[in-house]
Order: sequence, then C-alpha cells, then structure tokens
Amino acid sequence: MIVYVDLVFFNNLAVDGMVLLATAKVRHLRPSRSRLFAGAFLGAFYAAAMFWAHFPYMYSFGAKVLISLIMVLLALGYGGPLAFIRNFGAFYLVNFATLGGVIGLSYLLKSADSPWRGMQYTADGGLILDWQMQLGLYIVALSLSFWLFKSTSETRVRRQELEQLFWDIEIKVESGSWAVRALLDTGNRLYDPLTRIPVMIMEAAIWKAELPTGWSERLKAEPPDKLIAEMDTDHTEGYPWGNRLRLIPYRAINGNTRLMLAIKPDIVLLSREGHTPLRVSRVLIGLDGGTLSSEGTYQAIVHPDMAKAEPVSSAPSQPA
Repeated sequence: MIVYVDLVFFNNLAVDGMVLLATAKVRHLRPSRSRLFAGAFLGAFYAAAMFWAHFPYMYSFGAKVLISLIMVLLALGYGGPLAFIRNFGAFYLVNFATLGGVIGLSYLLKSADSPWRGMQYTADGGLILDWQMQLGLYIVALSLSFWLFKSTSETRVRRQELEQLFWDIEIKVESGSWAVRALLDTGNRLYDPLTRIPVMIMEAAIWKAELPTGWSERLKAEPPDKLIAEMDTDHTEGYPWGNRLRLIPYRAINGNTRLMLAIKPDIVLLSREGHTPLRVSRVLIGLDGGTLSSEGTYQAIVHPDMAKAEPVSSAPSQPA
C-alpha cells in the first residue's frame, strides 16, 4: 500500500484546524489564526509521524490524550482549570460529532451486496473497514457535519439563554389565583399613560371563565372599547370585575394607535429557580386575544420593571 505522507499531513492540518475553529466557536472564544495553526500543525504532524518512524508508545491512549491536551492549549489557551477542561471536552465533542457524521454519510452513500463486504480482520483480531471517499465528497460531508453541529449547538445555547428569561407567575384577584408561565421581555415598555403603571401582557383565554361571555374570542378581532360599551347591557350588568377594567392605548407595529383591555390585579408573584420570589402590586395585565407563543411555552409577557420589585420576604403584607 502506498501512503503519501504529505497528503496525510495536509489533510489532518485542514481537519484539525476546522475542529479547533469549531471548538472555539462553541466555547465563544476568538483565538488568533497563529494559535489555531499551531494546534492544527501539531495534530497533523502527529498523524503523519506514524509513517516516518515506529514508536508504539507514541500511539497509546495516554499519548493521544496528551497530544490533544497540548493542541487545545496551543489553540485556545489555558484560562484556568475549569475553562481548560471545558475546552478540552468541547474539542472531543466536536471531533465525535463532525467526523462521525463524515463516516456515517460515506456509508449511507455506499452501496454493497452484503454488509460484510469490505470488512477484513487482521492477524491479531483487528477489524479493517474499507472506507473510500472522493476528496470533493469528503469536503462536502465534513462541511455539512460542521454546519449541523454548529447549528444544533447554537440552537441549544439560544434555548438556554431563553430559559433564563422565563418566570413562573401567580396572579391573585380577590379570592381567585391563576398560575401561568411568563417570558420577561426587555423590549416591553408599555405603561398606563396616566398613572405610569407598567403593563404586562397575558392571553385572554387564561381568564375566559372570568370574562363576560365571548370576550376572550372577540378580543381577537374587535376593539376592546366596543366591549366596554356593552357593559350596560343585561348580560354584563353587575360584572364583579367592572371596576378593575382599563383601556390602555399603545402603538401597533404599523404605527397606528390602538387600545388594549387591561385588568388591575391585587397581587402578582414572580418566581424563578435560584431567585427570591418577587411581589408586584403596582401592575396592570393587558389581555391579548391571540396566542403569545406558537409553541405554547409561555402565556404571558412580563414587563421588565416587574423584575425590579421587592422580594416577598421584604415586601409589605398588603398591596400598595
């Protein structure tokens, strides 16, 4: 068998460079090109050295781990023991995900009469797999594996960041209590223009049973001032929450000013894992006739001012 050591070296130089670059992106690091090249060069030299000289101990498990540690150290730096361990783990995770994807794609595209065809056993019991792939297909498969891994990693990171914005809220009105999942929206700057009370948004369907008949559905298409104008009719006369209703003007995406139906609760409690629960009494709840989350992950949007409220332990026992 003829082995072109220069091709082995340059192939591993490119692959190791891409793996180290992907590891840096996963870890949100920006190493210099010279550092990435140094790490990739060591990996490529190590892979090609086996064809120049035979040193069994150089290719033991311990030696491979040591070379990998040095590659990560050269490319990404140290940054402390915890950061270095995370970089090293991410390096192997990227390796397994991307190169495994290349091998999987090659076998997916390969056709054979028998699944055992192309497999050979060595004299000492080793297994040899006949894996052949054209250079162009190899580059495409490797790039696709990197892209899939990077996209999946970024999606997971975004979901984790989004999880930090989720709150569990409990709304209390008179003797009733409702618990919903809410998302903190730092871009929500809706206030009652007269009192400057912050307005959080909630799906009207949550209070379907407490609202007058049909209101939660009609809010999808009808202006809330029309519903308020019907309060003097027979079917809404004496509505117990009548004195809690408000109309809040807001500016829609198209620039037009519209009205939102809001309710004044007694207390809103915000809680999140690892944080002290918060108690908010100065807030209005705007009702949205649609669905706030297409995936159903939350049913309310918390105003950022609510996250600055006093903790329950230090808040007054009665609403302000």
